[in-house]
Amino acid sequence: MDHARELVPTVADSRPPATTTAVRGELMPRPEPLQGGGLKEAFDFTLRTPALLFVLLLSFGPLALPLIVISPKLGVLTKVLTTVVTLGLTIVLPIALTIYFSHFAVLPALDAIRDANMRGGAI
Repeated sequence: MDHARELVPTVADSRPPATTTAVRGELMPRPEPLQGGGLKEAFDFTLRTPALLFVLLLSFGPLALPLIVISPKLGVLTKVLTTVVTLGLTIVLPIALTIYFSHFAVLPALDAIRDANMRGGAI
C-alpha cells in the first residue's frame, strides 16, 4: 500500500486560470479578469495607475524607476523623460547645490576669517 500519497495531501487551485492578452508596447501582459485581493493584485493596480507611480517617484526617487519602466500605462517617451529627469535631479542637483553653497556661503565666511586674522585675530 502506498501510504506516502495519503500523508501528503494535494491542494487543488480553486481559481480559474487567468487569461492574459499582451498589447503592443507593454512589457507585461494584462491579466483578465482581476480577482481577489492580495499582493499581486496590489502590484498590478500600482503599475496601472500613473498618478500613484509618480507619487512613489516623488517619495522614493530613483528607487521607484523600475516601477515606472515596467508600467504598461505609460508611453516610451514618458518613461524615458521621467528617467532622464529623475537621474538628472539625482546626479546634477546635489553637485550644483554644492558648488552654489561653497561659492555663496563658504567663501564669504573664509574671507571674513582671513580678514579678521590679518587685523590681529577675531578675539
